[in-house]
Amino acid sequence: MFKQTYKVAFILFLLLAVTAQSFCQVTSSREIDSLRFVLQKTNDTKIRLKTLHELGALFLERQSRRLGPDLDTALTYFNTAYGLTANRNIEEHFGRLETLCRLGEVTIAKRDFEKGKGYFKNVLAYYKKSNQQQKLAQTWTRMGNALVNAGIGDLPDDYGTHVFNCFQQALNIYTHLGNKANEISAFSNLANAYYMMSDNESAEQVCSSAIKKYGAGNHFEMTPVYSLLAHVQRYRGNLNKALENILEAIRVFDNGPDLNKDFVHSSLYGELGEIYDALGQTSNCLIWYKKTLALRENMPIPLEYKYGVAGMIVRNLLKQKKYAEALNIALGIEKRHPASANYERASITLVKADCYDALKQYARAEELYVTGVAYYKGVGASEMVSIARYKAARFFIKQKKFDKAAIYLNVGVHSAAPVTQSMDYHLMMSEIDSAKGDYLASLRHYQLYKVLNDSIFNIEKSNQLQQLQVQFETAQKEKDIQLLRKDSKLAREKEVTATNTRNLILTVAILLIFAVGLIYNGYRRKQRSNVALNKLVQEKDDLILDKEWLLKEIHHRVKNNLQIAMGLLQRQSAYIDNDDALAAIHSSENRMRAIALIHQKLYQADNLNLIFMPEYIEEMISYLKDSCGLDNRIFFERHLDNIYLDVAQAVPLGLIMNEAITNAVKYAYASDAEGKIYITLLQESQYVHLTLADDGPGLPAHLDLEQVQSLGINLMRGLTKQLGGTFNISSNEGCMIEISFKAEVFKRDTAESKYL
Repeated sequence: MFKQTYKVAFILFLLLAVTAQSFCQVTSSREIDSLRFVLQKTNDTKIRLKTLHELGALFLERQSRRLGPDLDTALTYFNTAYGLTANRNIEEHFGRLETLCRLGEVTIAKRDFEKGKGYFKNVLAYYKKSNQQQKLAQTWTRMGNALVNAGIGDLPDDYGTHVFNCFQQALNIYTHLGNKANEISAFSNLANAYYMMSDNESAEQVCSSAIKKYGAGNHFEMTPVYSLLAHVQRYRGNLNKALENILEAIRVFDNGPDLNKDFVHSSLYGELGEIYDALGQTSNCLIWYKKTLALRENMPIPLEYKYGVAGMIVRNLLKQKKYAEALNIALGIEKRHPASANYERASITLVKADCYDALKQYARAEELYVTGVAYYKGVGASEMVSIARYKAARFFIKQKKFDKAAIYLNVGVHSAAPVTQSMDYHLMMSEIDSAKGDYLASLRHYQLYKVLNDSIFNIEKSNQLQQLQVQFETAQKEKDIQLLRKDSKLAREKEVTATNTRNLILTVAILLIFAVGLIYNGYRRKQRSNVALNKLVQEKDDLILDKEWLLKEIHHRVKNNLQIAMGLLQRQSAYIDNDDALAAIHSSENRMRAIALIHQKLYQADNLNLIFMPEYIEEMISYLKDSCGLDNRIFFERHLDNIYLDVAQAVPLGLIMNEAITNAVKYAYASDAEGKIYITLLQESQYVHLTLADDGPGLPAHLDLEQVQSLGINLMRGLTKQLGGTFNISSNEGCMIEISFKAEVFKRDTAESKYL
């Protein structure tokens, strides 16, 4: 049966880090909303497929991050994507085959294993028939990983065999293809699958096979193989071999490519710290635990990885009687990273309990131990629960409350627990049985404790461990000596270079003094001619400044004249009681304002030809909201690229937007109704796309959009024609106007889209 997934989280964490060197950030609701908006507004099949896959993946990934998985939502998105691919027979990218794999992953995550395997088998059959061996191996790996990731609870026994088969098939293909990197990765996956199934012996054999084949080659991809082997050996109590393999993992990884190594180091250092911890070498394990926590502090990883290593630091500081420092670390990590789930609260609560126990605040410690174990209620049997009960029992034994201690140890030690924990379990049970007067049972537990203790700490292993440590420390010192030698050599080379440079400078200086005398005479002759040339340059600069001033003055006066005309229209409207005439005057004012705003931006800007469209649109919206008295009943959602347009295109585009927004305000909503208007201005290659949409009732169903002859629509069509673009108006849950035209687009270096 499968162990809890987080039982081997550090192995999966390491595999992901080595292969991807990244960890996804927690998905925000804004990201989901943005993708849903794109899905709602686009009809392009490729864009819809890509968006559906991204949405489905986000909801599927929430499962592994414990953020409230919504597998049904993910399944809905992937089913919709499959409908698009099936109707159009799309195979590549986010096509039918990729969609079938995604459906298999979601279905297996929902624990419908037969159906999920069926999806994958369709893909495997296709790649096998078309002889695409690389993709065939990748699909076997994906199916195996899907089954492993579903192992949060226990799976039927036959699925273990199926998991092994998936990774073995991938391994066979990569071996046949001679793809070393992928073959090593397949070894890692297969070994991890055996480990997940509690078959540690087979896991060791697979790792040993990989090391036998590729260990001498210093392959960077061997890092997770050595690390997994060290992890398994630590759990089995072979601490000397565990230390040897984790040091080899660090060496191989450090000699690999120059990647973001901090991410993997946080796992390797953590495992090294745990091995030293199991050996009872408190000072050594604290060094590596602190390095691990320093690396993980600002990483976008689950909180349990940060709490876990902080707890290990606290435990070993308590061994050194550094109680205040230990408590500060526990309270500090909780303050910097507050817990949001019960399993996280359980972890940090038990860490604080250890601190208060050491500080002899026993009432507070007892309260926290009981609370910490209670937080795990409903989690089921796992190593984490076993450790929590083990801590509580140890506390009650120290308090001579053996009956309470027995309650927490009544389920025994977890099957996946390290040998060191099993050893402590038998020692505590020996004390409890002795307190009860059951000396025979106490003796049996004590004998088991001694057997396990002797298996870990014998003379041969101790000597080997000391030898490994000496070798590791010697290697580190040799690196330091090499660095010092290199620095010394560089210093000598710099000194020689400085001497040569000084001599060269003196020689050049003498030559320069001689040359300066010759040059000075020529300079005096040219100086007189340069005076005349500088005068001409100054006159040219003055002409340019005058031209710029005149252009700004023209834009300023055009803007003022338009404002005078707007003022005359406003004065005239005071004497008109005809509603249609008043509406026409107000429309004319808004149009003039759209043009005046262009000229205002031009005379205020340094560049006299270009308009920064997002800023212009913001000011137009602000003016229309004020002039139409919208208050807060109509909201504007903008998606704007940082685009600069020439004034010849900015003016008609501004008039089109003014007309479309005014029509939406007048006809899409009642005078007291609320609504939302969407404005999108995007660039694709040499084209600019403008979309204006509302969520009103839309145009009348009987209306023929091609025959509409209203002034506003005719004006927008005419202006679009002036831009040399295309105009489209549609009505579906609101009215939407789409305009595309070719333009020379000027964008800022950082073209950030704006979401307000």
